[in-house]
Amino acid sequence: MSNIIKIKTTIGLKGFFRLRIINKFNKIRVDTGWFSNTILDAGRNIMADRGDWMDYCQVGTDNTTPTQSDTSLLGYIAGTSNIVSTTTGQASSAPYFGWKRKTFRFAVGDTAANLNEVGVGWGLSGSTLISRALILDPSTQLPTTITPLADEFLEVMYELRYYAPTTDVVIPQVTLDSVVYDTIVRAANVTAVSWSGNIGSIMGIVTGTSNWVAYDGNIGTVLTGPSGISANDDLATQSNSAYVNNSYEIKMNCPCGSSGWNLGAGIRSLRITTTAGEYQTQFDANPGGATIPKTSAYSMLMSWTLGWTEL
Repeated sequence: MSNIIKIKTTIGLKGFFRLRIINKFNKIRVDTGWFSNTILDAGRNIMADRGDWMDYCQVGTDNTTPTQSDTSLLGYIAGTSNIVSTTTGQASSAPYFGWKRKTFRFAVGDTAANLNEVGVGWGLSGSTLISRALILDPSTQLPTTITPLADEFLEVMYELRYYAPTTDVVIPQVTLDSVVYDTIVRAANVTAVSWSGNIGSIMGIVTGTSNWVAYDGNIGTVLTGPSGISANDDLATQSNSAYVNNSYEIKMNCPCGSSGWNLGAGIRSLRITTTAGEYQTQFDANPGGATIPKTSAYSMLMSWTLGWTEL
């Protein structure tokens, strides 16, 4: 006998730039401080298909206000894939998010122009950006122009954050074998490296039987995961479904065979790991509050949809 569990949740995206002009004496001549960007629609689409969408930086001269429909810089000057540092981390208090920061360094003289715009994406030029921003003055936070000289180089830092869902998602009608289960979906282990380490990778599945785990206890807080006795999946065949353009979500499929997720007390909750954090969900039969009776007589398919939106 086979059952299908369908779940959905959504993360928030925020990105920030910081630009520094460094002179021939290795001194910082200009530092913009941090300012936010616009996450582009084309960029959110590409996140489900490529794993290099945060590997290139571009700068340009145009000062037109960014819109989500942009795909490129409007006054392109130069691009680079020279990343001199990459750091990651997680917020230790609410609002919880994981972050990855990359520092790009342009060659001396490559950006000797009046710069007004900056972007990050998956190519050195053209319609390859996930983000675009106007360069802002650190004091006024208004658009400004910076001008690296011919003997200076430009560093661009870009930080992207994945924000964990702040509220539970309640799904009152997950039906398995004609039994209706009240279902609660919640972020899990929000201060763990799983929320930052894969930023910039393809959105979706993390394969492996230990990444899709059933428990006989309740889900925990967002800082933890489910409790109780656990059982791993038995099939390392998890996969993403084909991405639907402009949907900004990906369906992840986890099949479980006769020997996986078998718990004497039944499945009360599940925890999954994705490239955009960890999540947990709890099942309570309505009425009665019973668990899901997974045994060797059953195979199951968990279909979890992960969405992403700009905050």
